[in-house]
Amino acid sequence: MREPANRDLRTIVVAVVAAAVTGTAIPAVGVMLAETPGRVDGGATRRASIGPGKSVANGSGCDPTTTQYVACASVRLNLPRRGPVLLTLDGAWDTTTAPSLGRCRFFGPGTSNEQVNFGEPADSGTDHHFGFNEVTSRVARGRRTFGLECREFTGDTIVFKEIMMSAVYVGPR
Repeated sequence: MREPANRDLRTIVVAVVAAAVTGTAIPAVGVMLAETPGRVDGGATRRASIGPGKSVANGSGCDPTTTQYVACASVRLNLPRRGPVLLTLDGAWDTTTAPSLGRCRFFGPGTSNEQVNFGEPADSGTDHHFGFNEVTSRVARGRRTFGLECREFTGDTIVFKEIMMSAVYVGPR
């Protein structure tokens, strides 16, 4: 019985690492592996679990039309315990009037509030794809919301679309 659980965990870890390296979103994993304490050099260990997760696809997009941040996608998780959450996101942006500039960031408990600028000096009407990932700091158990919010700069016409976001609990069991 232990072998299938280990195989499932390896598959999940490979998918998460591949998503982080390539910047692609993965479907979130909705399983919580049974707790199986291990031993390393005679000492007991507790392994982290890959737990509840959700994904959202916002294909219609998000046009902030303001210099204030606007929520473009969000997911809600019920965290079983205090721990970090892996956020992955893929999307695209375009503009009808280059040059145009916008800015996005993850929001939710434990996120870094790190902002990323997007823009193009001369390429109107072309999709530009982007992706980013973050592991939050430890978040308290319970129902939590994570998402992506974006904004424009004055006079810009940037639109964010094809947003696919996943959030997966990766805290301790």
